[in-house]
Order: sequence, then C-alpha cells, then structure tokens
Amino acid sequence: MKLNKGYFVTATDTGIGKTYVSAFLYKAVKKYEGAYYKPVQSGCIEKNGRLTASDIDFVCSFNNEEYDISKGTYFLKEEVSPHLAAEIENIEINFEKIKKYWENLKIKYKTIIVEGAGGVYVPLVRNKYFIFNLIKDLNIPVILVCSTKVGAVNHALLTINFLKNTGIKIHGIVFNRVSENIKNFEKDNIEIILKTGEIKKYLIIKENQKNISEDEILKFLEEDNE
Repeated sequence: MKLNKGYFVTATDTGIGKTYVSAFLYKAVKKYEGAYYKPVQSGCIEKNGRLTASDIDFVCSFNNEEYDISKGTYFLKEEVSPHLAAEIENIEINFEKIKKYWENLKIKYKTIIVEGAGGVYVPLVRNKYFIFNLIKDLNIPVILVCSTKVGAVNHALLTINFLKNTGIKIHGIVFNRVSENIKNFEKDNIEIILKTGEIKKYLIIKENQKNISEDEILKFLEEDNE
C-alpha cells in the first residue's frame, strides 16, 4: 500500500464537513504512523485556561485521544475568516512557521492528514496569501469534500477547475452527508461532478454515518501508479 506523505482536506464551502471527513481519514492512517494537522483555526474557545481548537478537539475525541495542542499552529479567537481573526489579534499568519511544523511532522510520521479552513480561496493574510497558496507550498494533493445538495455541481466544478488551473493535484473527492437513501438528483450530481471534473477516486459518506471500513478509506487514499 502506497500512501502520499500528506493529503490536504479542503471543501467547496464552509460547513461542508472537512473535520468529520478528516476524522475518518486520520482514524484509518493512525496505525500506519499517520498524523492529523490543522495549521490554522479561528473561532477557538477558552477551555481549561487555554484556547482550544474545536476541529482538533473533535478529531481527537472521535479517535479516543486526549486533546493535543501540537496538532495545530495558529489558534485564533474570533469566529471569522482566518485573516480577519489574525488581524484582530495583531498576528500575521506566517508560512515559515507552518512549514517548520510541517517538516517536523514529515520526519515523525509516514502520512499526514492536513485540514484547511473553509474553501481554497479563503485568505490567511489579507490580499496576499490564501489556502490555495498554502496547499501549493506544502506540495501535497487535495482531497475535496463536496456536498450533493442542489447547487453542488456548480460549487464543485468551479473549485476543481480552479485547483487544476493553479497546478494543484486533486487526489479525489469525498461526497459528504449524502442522503441515507440516496436521491436521484444526488446520484446525478455525483456523476456530473466526477465525469466533468475528470475525477477517478471518490468516497461517499452518508448522513449520520458513524463507521466506514478502514479498507475502503485506505483504498481511496492509496496512490495510483502513474
């Protein structure tokens, strides 16, 4: 089984389920010396005298782990776009700091699930540095989390085309919160997104699904021999 050194989990919008998907992916790679990393989290809350990142907290809880502050780099209070949250606290998000964390993780672990913030064009530094810049700098492929609701095709294909035009490799798509009894329009949305976007690898997570077989996830994550 050949896995990438890292996968960057991003989405077509905020609230699509990146953290939920990341928790499943991390669960599958943990026993293969895998790690989870959230470089930037806004909307952190005070808990036990320190800022706690809700996404890291969820992923740790999902995997029966204690909260681990080392899974993140920037912890910001305001629940707004990271660039604005950082400005409010007079902080500038610095890629070199993230890179240092990233390089250490690469030494310790064989594969790393990296979770972004929002979608690919979310700014980390106003008018200068965006999520897609971070993906390019880390030089890892994307796992794109998509909805299957009405409007999903437009959001997905715009994101796919942007990533391709920016030179970012898309490893595959995770369709999240698909109806338990999948509806015809959802099937059609999935088919159009995969065919038009020329995406081969995909995973479907149903609404309220609590378990996915490890083999299914690892097969999805496995690198193609190209």
